[in-house]
Amino acid sequence: MKALQFVLSFQFLCVFLNFSLPAQTNDTEGSLLVAPIQGPINSEFQEFGPTMTPDAKTLYFYSKRSNRGYTEIFKSNRKSDGSWDFPEEVSVLNSPFDDQSPFISRDGKTLLLSSNRDGSVEVSLPDGKVGISRDLYVSNWNGKNWSIPVALPSAINTEEIEENPHLLGDTLLFTRYPFGKPNLAKVYYSQFKNNQWTKPKLLPSPINDDYATIAAAFNDDGKILFFASNRPGGYGGFDLYMAKIEGETFTNVENLGTPINSPEDEAYIVFQQVKKTFLFCRRVDGKSFDIFTASVPKQENLVQKKLEETKKISLDSVYFERASSVLKSESSIPLDSIVDYLHENSDQKMKIIGHTDLTGTYDDNMVLSKERAESVKQYLVSKGVDPKRLVTEGKGPTQPMVQGTDEASSKKNRRTEFVLLNP
Repeated sequence: MKALQFVLSFQFLCVFLNFSLPAQTNDTEGSLLVAPIQGPINSEFQEFGPTMTPDAKTLYFYSKRSNRGYTEIFKSNRKSDGSWDFPEEVSVLNSPFDDQSPFISRDGKTLLLSSNRDGSVEVSLPDGKVGISRDLYVSNWNGKNWSIPVALPSAINTEEIEENPHLLGDTLLFTRYPFGKPNLAKVYYSQFKNNQWTKPKLLPSPINDDYATIAAAFNDDGKILFFASNRPGGYGGFDLYMAKIEGETFTNVENLGTPINSPEDEAYIVFQQVKKTFLFCRRVDGKSFDIFTASVPKQENLVQKKLEETKKISLDSVYFERASSVLKSESSIPLDSIVDYLHENSDQKMKIIGHTDLTGTYDDNMVLSKERAESVKQYLVSKGVDPKRLVTEGKGPTQPMVQGTDEASSKKNRRTEFVLLNP
């Protein structure tokens, strides 16, 4: 039953995270490679809350590995062999108190964290003492450095503990629980509207239930929610789960199964698009958490190969609504290959050229092709690509691949071209 559950979950992941499923073998668990993260990241102390920059070249996490006695945020750079360099403290983000749960937005410009530093909300404890809650803070990237973290407003930060922030668009997810009672943890969300954060609300059932729910995170396009829970029916204490998002409801809640979940605790899972890798945390030998990776065996990137060989590629698999510049959902798979290439080749700039078929009027097609190229650009930007690296052009019907207005010819002519500007 558990093996079957894993196969279903893995196929579900592949469909909604936009990567192809490798050929199945008799060893179904061999399709996903799970291991401790490579390099001197994990230690005898707890390592938790991993997050990466959009280009997958820098890892941030928190640990108590220094001699200061507090949890601190560290960063590590990826080496050429794929392993990670020795971590260093990120002094501008840290304080003389506990700093935890770093999260970097997918455009790489915002970092959220949890801290009980000076200025955090004070809590009156039952014994008459005063405690300091952990609140959420935000730091911004100026192109070279992170800014000094600033507390989010009181709509977010309370006398309770706020941690594990995750931001997608204008929606903020975070974990909240009463001071000293993590067994009562629930996931809340708030939205940034009219230049302010809305009052946080609980995520509905079946995400929150009668048990602890923590560390929720969206996938890149917001179609899947990952979270950790100690609800009954799992493999260990806390297990990792996912749910499909349909409007404002959550369906198809599934335990991620083995080899991700184990008899130990697992928590906090995120997906890194460029490297097609999951980062998650697992309690090791019943002691502290370490950071693990789960990755799909690397497959040849045909888009990257073509760009390296010819400096351009033309895709007729980027689909739009009829006579519209609105991208269809199936276009995310080929476009994510372009995203991956641009993140892994951060010095490259690219022109996006829209082409239409030969039906319709010339003027309408010229406008439509430009709007479609702009729509593709906005998709790439939404995945963390710097807009300054992208330019667009609309060629309309002026450069057809074939002459003809039948559907087969039109399909070839309706295409999006990607050209490197600094080969």
